[in-house]
Amino acid sequence: MPITRPFTLSALALSLATLAPCAAWSATALPNADGEVIPETEAADTAATVSMIRDMVQKGFDTTGHAFRDAHRKAHGCVKARFTVAPQLPPTLAQGLFAQARSYDAVIRYSNGSQVQDDTKGDARGMAIKVMGVDGPKLLGDEAGARTQDFLLMNHPVFFVRNARDYVGFQKAISGGAWTTAGWLTTHIFHEGAILLAIQNRKMTNPLNARYWSTTPSRLGTQQVKYSAVSCTSGSFTDVSTGPDLLRENMEAHLARQGACFDFKVQTRTQPTKMPIEDPTIEWKESAAPFTTVARIEIPPQQVEQGEACEIRSFTPWHSLAEHRPLGGIQRVRKATYLEISRLRHDLNGQPRVEP
Repeated sequence: MPITRPFTLSALALSLATLAPCAAWSATALPNADGEVIPETEAADTAATVSMIRDMVQKGFDTTGHAFRDAHRKAHGCVKARFTVAPQLPPTLAQGLFAQARSYDAVIRYSNGSQVQDDTKGDARGMAIKVMGVDGPKLLGDEAGARTQDFLLMNHPVFFVRNARDYVGFQKAISGGAWTTAGWLTTHIFHEGAILLAIQNRKMTNPLNARYWSTTPSRLGTQQVKYSAVSCTSGSFTDVSTGPDLLRENMEAHLARQGACFDFKVQTRTQPTKMPIEDPTIEWKESAAPFTTVARIEIPPQQVEQGEACEIRSFTPWHSLAEHRPLGGIQRVRKATYLEISRLRHDLNGQPRVEP
């Protein structure tokens, strides 16, 4: 979403808005089998979230003549990859996409959370993976026949707001300027505010040399899991650039001469009371539930895709098989928000909205 405010925390939070929303709520039902409980205010809060983001995208279009992404607008580039499922996975993990040991073509978009921020500054960094050639009906009604499975990750294990209601409150605070934003930080400093500051302070020199997390849970068969991608490239990474676009420049320079790889991992929920579905600000501790590698992502040497060819792509965790259904309030809000904003962005720009 276009960002015009100079206040850094506002820019970061707005840019992450559609990665999130999920938890101070009044429950109206017991948890379902996956641990989900839908707050009674979620529908109204989701509608408010969609409305706020639509307004920002429309204002950006009215100002510039182009509708930019509402989140993770600054891309470092899209890269072609090969997503290979590991052989002989245990039956509990051999579900959906991971049911058979086979390889798929994939595209990965790397990005900054904030809109056009200098790469030397700390920020959320995104790794959006689109696995292609995946058979089976998908969860989005108007794209049920699509043959893609998306995974959206960022370079921090948790998010800083719990649910749609929390996000609406945060958005109102930052819309009031520096004083109301400071007030929000003061009242949330020991948890949400601390997470936000930690995200903002994360720096990297090359998107290929990092670890990324889903932050939010998904189903895996009858289990609940989170995902992570960990760089497995041996040797040195190119990090000669130190300028405002260093992440793009270093990634381009690295892939011009050699490839890169990631291990794609799954963390199974083992302690429901300590690993909530509806609160993405709580980390699922690896000491209690270690990650298991289920696939390898290989990125060959290549020219990194930039411009409209990269930007026309849409990523959402709801480009998904039912076996990997996104779980929790953040994921439910993302379903409505991503779909609405993707349609708006493509319509305003006169671009087709078609899954590969």
